[in-house]
Amino acid sequence: MLEAFVVLAVALFIAILFYKQANESLQILQIDAERIRELPTLYVDRSPIVVRGMTLPPLGTEEELRKRPAILQALVAPAIPLSAVLRNRQTLESFRFSPMTATFLSKESGLQTWFHHHLFQTLLPSPYTAWVYSSRTGLWPGGRGLFKTSAFQTLVMPTQGTAILTLLLQSMVPYLPTRWEGRRIASIGAQDTPLLSQLKSTEIRVRTGTFVIIPPHIIVDIRSDGESPMSPMSPMWAFIAELHHPISLLGA
Repeated sequence: MLEAFVVLAVALFIAILFYKQANESLQILQIDAERIRELPTLYVDRSPIVVRGMTLPPLGTEEELRKRPAILQALVAPAIPLSAVLRNRQTLESFRFSPMTATFLSKESGLQTWFHHHLFQTLLPSPYTAWVYSSRTGLWPGGRGLFKTSAFQTLVMPTQGTAILTLLLQSMVPYLPTRWEGRRIASIGAQDTPLLSQLKSTEIRVRTGTFVIIPPHIIVDIRSDGESPMSPMSPMWAFIAELHHPISLLGA
């Protein structure tokens, strides 16, 4: 019994170490929505995958949430309701929403339920192992500052506006400021890190009707596309869904 436990513990430790191995390069893959069933076969490349031409529901937009006054009055910081943050675009795009608030907005917008019924099963590597997978979702008004993907796969989908995703390999972390998590990459300057010129990144422009699947251990920043014709009127909102298995949960 003890030997079996030791073998299991060693195997789990090795699996977590293997899972924590980060990409050494980034290659962006693309497929159309009619081939979405092929998506899991591309996971072995451990590359970001752009899925185009999706028919998405009109959920998770500012217009939809404004029909729900109770949500607008929800506090996103001490004494600060969501409605106050939404009044000013500059405030919105610099505000740091908490994961708890993003989860609340995802649930209340209906996106959490929609994802579970229409995309969750499709993203799984196999229907026979569905029982080991779980998900976490969040709706991020105005985008999200730098974070590292830890899930088996992370979906990023703009619900309104056009998003710019900036992707950095984990090897770029030493060149970032010490407290980089949550920072907007556009706000990081030479005064924050003397090695700013060493940062190498890849950008993807993502419009509504398109989403991106990102492998683990990638540093991501999500912001509105300032060149989009709709951008001044409609700041980008992003839906993020994390697809986890037990190893990703332990290795996070």
